[in-house]
Amino acid sequence: MKTVNNNANSPLLPKDDAHWQRLIARVQAMTLMDDIFFNCFMEDDTAAMQYVLNIIMERHDLKVISVKTQYAVPNIYGRGVRFDVLAIDQYGNEYNFEVQNVSSGAAPKRARYNIDMLDLRHLKAGDDFDDLPETYVIFITAKDVLGYGLPIYHIDRHINELGVKFDDMAHIIYVNGENKSDTPLGRLMQDFQNADPAKMHSRLLADKMKHLKSLDEEVCKMCNIVEEYVAERMAEAKAELAKAEAARAESEAARVKAEEKAATSKLDSIKNLMKNTHWSAEKAMEAIGIPKSDYTQYLALL
Repeated sequence: MKTVNNNANSPLLPKDDAHWQRLIARVQAMTLMDDIFFNCFMEDDTAAMQYVLNIIMERHDLKVISVKTQYAVPNIYGRGVRFDVLAIDQYGNEYNFEVQNVSSGAAPKRARYNIDMLDLRHLKAGDDFDDLPETYVIFITAKDVLGYGLPIYHIDRHINELGVKFDDMAHIIYVNGENKSDTPLGRLMQDFQNADPAKMHSRLLADKMKHLKSLDEEVCKMCNIVEEYVAERMAEAKAELAKAEAARAESEAARVKAEEKAATSKLDSIKNLMKNTHWSAEKAMEAIGIPKSDYTQYLALL
């Protein structure tokens, strides 16, 4: 590949040739398990999303009519969410896809929260609950997060006493990326973790990956997205660090204030004992239970 030149509209320009080449190498090494690449790959690509969806759902009839990537759902009452990919099929069913290389990113409570945030977007005051669509949160994970050795896990609510399904039409699916079996799902997981389009099973996915990794314009776009992503994550980390430092400083200030309050209370007790019993300061401090190592500190304040 020849050196890629940025255009004037690029959001971030390369700092130097070596830096740019590192970005290109990083893009070339990316797979569909990298959420940045997955988002770019699926952006407005209903055919690719439809292919993946039908394999995971073990169907052939689903048609994806809409694909949105990095879809943000704000929450005025608390934490919002940004979905990797949000797809809608011909029946109005919604699918939130998340790819996770780190197991902590696919925790059960995150799946629960994503389900809730999918619903949050729909109903307004007075709307009927029956208007809620059927929803699926699908985690594609590099490791077997749930740990039972299955290629795929389908999670639905049940009525425990009856052992029957509680049909709220909200579903969670975990796809185990460790499954490399010679099945449609196993081959899909192989493709998701392959950086080389020539070695992929699916021609549809391979052609799209080749397009993103071969054309100067697309590589340029990917490099800039990677830089923006890294910059955003660094800013987020910096903000989290500042938040943690502020919390630590607040906690330390509260601790010091509490110690000062306790010391003042002990000092008042020493003075009252000395006044009412005519004891020496040392005897008063001993009666209160102040450590001898602190006597000098209190004597200086009397």
